[in-house]
Amino acid sequence: MNWDIAANIAEVITSVSLIFAIIQLIREKGSENTSAFFYLHQYLSQEQFSIARKKVRTELFKKNYEEWTEDDKEQANRVCASYDQAGILISGKVINPKTARGFLSSSWGISIIDQYECLDDFLSDYQTPAQTGKEFFHHFTWLYEQAKKNQNRG
Repeated sequence: MNWDIAANIAEVITSVSLIFAIIQLIREKGSENTSAFFYLHQYLSQEQFSIARKKVRTELFKKNYEEWTEDDKEQANRVCASYDQAGILISGKVINPKTARGFLSSSWGISIIDQYECLDDFLSDYQTPAQTGKEFFHHFTWLYEQAKKNQNRG
């Protein structure tokens, strides 16, 4: 009888330990997602990208693309590269889909849409040795399409 009690106690302890291990894994996964989201927010909030987005939002959208200077194109490239990086993280599910939808439904989603639409001519004109800008920055294009869905604008 004592062995039966000991076996039952061991079974309960094992079950409780397993539950605690599962809870810990869930917390760690949540922590990883929080860290990834924080990284993305911190990355996009860097001054160089903020300045570039402001230039696109306040100046470049008013100019014909043919009038853009090399500095204008450099700022446009920064915006494209930063949002392309965000697209890589979100499409690769480094940030879980629920958090990604929240991100894309926020003011970041509005910014992605506005910036992409302002930069359409740049993306069409930009050329690497092998790809156009839309091909080169295809994660930005993907991110734009996702943002439109989440903002109910497309």
